[in-house]
Amino acid sequence: MEKIKVEKQNRILKVTLSVPEKKNVLDEKMIYEITQVFTEESKDKDIKVALIQGEGDIFCAGGDLRWMKEKGQLEYNENLSDAKKLAKMYESIWNFPSPVVAKVQGGAFGGGVGFLAVSDISICEKNAKFRTPEVKIGLIPAVISVFLLRKIGMSNLKFLALTGKEIDAFEAQKIGLINIVCEKDELDKKVDEIIEEIKSNSSYAVRKTKELIMKIFDSSFSCSLDLASHFLAEARASKDANEGISAFFEKRKPKFD
Repeated sequence: MEKIKVEKQNRILKVTLSVPEKKNVLDEKMIYEITQVFTEESKDKDIKVALIQGEGDIFCAGGDLRWMKEKGQLEYNENLSDAKKLAKMYESIWNFPSPVVAKVQGGAFGGGVGFLAVSDISICEKNAKFRTPEVKIGLIPAVISVFLLRKIGMSNLKFLALTGKEIDAFEAQKIGLINIVCEKDELDKKVDEIIEEIKSNSSYAVRKTKELIMKIFDSSFSCSLDLASHFLAEARASKDANEGISAFFEKRKPKFD
């Protein structure tokens, strides 16, 4: 990998954006590498949690404008094909079966905000800033809007996307873009705490819970209830549920795979 670093250890998949001198901007190569990792690693049931992080002072400053200008010179169908690759990258993270945690230092802008939209849990240091500035330069936050709508709702998306205004960490937390805000020197510790909390849970239950939430979000009310009933019936009969309930009554910690 040229633009990212990938590490698998202790059932954690760590994906690090690794172009700090360019504020980890997205380009064709990085998009390809991230898509490849999340697509391939989605098959590994041993992974309990994935972490997306960036090197340097900024998590991700969005798309590389030089690269975007080049793509704008292509014929429409070529440009469309390239745009769909970006969509596929975000979708590969959105559909990752295990929880995805985003760790943000400095800030996230444009496409960088998209990573927060497709992550399940986002943690940032209190001085981080966030912005979708595309309208300021004649672009639109097209692909990330699909995921941001589901993450922060229409009203908050309209505010961010139509104004291009910068918001701080606490505003981002208020609208649901960020889950946890902490001191800069506590960021690593807080991320580790959340990852360990997830790892302590049943992998089966965590994956099925994420799958259920994703399915019922885009389903009708009655369909959601039916889906939830099926998921619950399956979970009750699972090995992990049997172990977890037994451990509760025996006053011990459950032993999950």
